Amino acid sequence: MSSLRPEMCREVVLPPGWAPYALARDATGALWTTVLDPPGLARMLPGGGFEHEALPPGEGRPMLLTVAADGALWCTRSDDRLTRRDASGGRTVIDLEPGSAPYGIAAAPGGDVWFTAPGRNRIGRVTAAGTVTSVDLPVADARAAMLTVDADGRPWAALNAAGALACVRDGTVRLVELPAGRAPAAPVGVAASAAGVWYADIAGGCVGRVDPSGSVERIEFADAACRPHAVAVDTDGACWVTLWGSGQVARVSADGEITLGDLPGKEPHGLWVEESRVWVAMESGSLVAIEKSVVA
Repeated sequence: MSSLRPEMCREVVLPPGWAPYALARDATGALWTTVLDPPGLARMLPGGGFEHEALPPGEGRPMLLTVAADGALWCTRSDDRLTRRDASGGRTVIDLEPGSAPYGIAAAPGGDVWFTAPGRNRIGRVTAAGTVTSVDLPVADARAAMLTVDADGRPWAALNAAGALACVRDGTVRLVELPAGRAPAAPVGVAASAAGVWYADIAGGCVGRVDPSGSVERIEFADAACRPHAVAVDTDGACWVTLWGSGQVARVSADGEITLGDLPGKEPHGLWVEESRVWVAMESGSLVAIEKSVVA
């Protein structure tokens, strides 16, 4: 296990009181974050400042974020809604069934997006025109968390309360049960790569990878209470993970080597991986850029 050099981390502080959560870069190259407080979307400006687009008062908080194939920015919201922001800044709000509590979201081919609806125990799909369809999960109270879409267009959701991943193919849900370790598996983050699907197990202090054959490999962190949260893949088959409990970020190579880095601030959540750097959203009020060159 090795460590990142802290001098290679750059912190961009948001205005006082702002709490960023998820990250994505749009087709123009702008970096966006969902902001829990004050609720809205924020875009990083070229000079380093931020432009905030607030949600109307009383309309919940934005949660996770994705950029669709048509360039639209989508986010899930705590008030049983989705928001689609097109490239010109126009917004469309999609109302879901009451109690849906949408959380995870990921782009599908053709401009559609998939999302999790843990409150209704479903995985949903919505078109750019706002048409919503969904499939029921085969396990009661599975608590679907984050979601990813693989290269074949299939969505994978982390089922936090079921200790499994769910994959939807041709309208049928297939479950991959995850092995327990220090505690029963409780996946939250999930990200698809060519080598398989990575997941972050928040209860077990580990990450894992489901390979194309369905085999599962677990990789434990030394700190059992590090609370892995979000996971994002790199082009070399590695994954990056935010460790919410320990205030760190980790890189796990394709062969399981772990590199850890301490982060300024508290509560790291969302990740965005680029060619030369990785961005982390700190709920304590900043975005942190880590140069990949620091990874030995």
